[in-house]
Amino acid sequence: MSVTQTAVASGGRAVPGDSLPRRVGRAALRPFRSADEVARAVEVGRRLQRSTATGRRIVVDDLGTGADTAVVTALLARSYAHYRHDRVLAVDATGRSPSLGTRLGAEETPDLGAGADGATFETAREGLAEAGDGLWTVTAAGDDVGIHASRLLPLSRFFGVTLVAGGTGAAFTDAVGESAHSRVWVVRATRAAAARVGRALDSFVQSGREGEARRTVVVLFDERRGEDPGLDAVRVGRIMAESGAGVLCLAHDRHLAQGGEVRARRIAEATHRTVLDVAAEALNRAVDGDRPYPQTRKGERP
Repeated sequence: MSVTQTAVASGGRAVPGDSLPRRVGRAALRPFRSADEVARAVEVGRRLQRSTATGRRIVVDDLGTGADTAVVTALLARSYAHYRHDRVLAVDATGRSPSLGTRLGAEETPDLGAGADGATFETAREGLAEAGDGLWTVTAAGDDVGIHASRLLPLSRFFGVTLVAGGTGAAFTDAVGESAHSRVWVVRATRAAAARVGRALDSFVQSGREGEARRTVVVLFDERRGEDPGLDAVRVGRIMAESGAGVLCLAHDRHLAQGGEVRARRIAEATHRTVLDVAAEALNRAVDGDRPYPQTRKGERP
């Protein structure tokens, strides 16, 4: 299927993530980027382009906090598709609106259980929606655990990175999580959500599964703009990172909050930087397994 553009949810033009003064300032300063900024961009690109002997599967879960995993998965999928030279698959098991397909600009998204013949990529692509160069998407029923082994695993071998967006407690998402190479927990930026993450990470450590924590990236998503003003994100991020997990904060973005297709040129500069960091962290953990991560920024970006 070819890419088709969906209408912005508000019915008007896409709202930019940054304000006009900030966008003007960014444009004016872009030719004068420091050597450190250039070096950082090169390093992030290098990490995103890491070779994978076999396809890596990354599950994006909300840990039961109700955060929008679809929009974060769309951002990650676009990042991988832009930087990498292999294929990327984004699977929507959220069952919510706006869907991952909407966020990626795909008007119709096929169902994984109904097609996607995994014999060859040429036959498999007939059951997928193409969402851009090197990027495909498909929908999966959250309660259909059987399609994980029968459909997703055979299909994922054709892709360098497979992302699955879902929610805690859904049979399909839980099955994917058991064999995923890394996980991204997208949680609301509240003290209640942070406490839930803390308990989950503590359970890994206390049960001798530190490797699970090291394969995890936590994204504190300020989806609703200052939902919990009492949250000390920097302090919380540093405490979480002591488990070995990566922790980053995704600030509120007006463009993402609009609810329509995610357009890379419209997201805020801070959103762009954070998403690349999340993508690089998740991929490196997927490739390296449960080895320690001395490069992890302990709470720097909250």
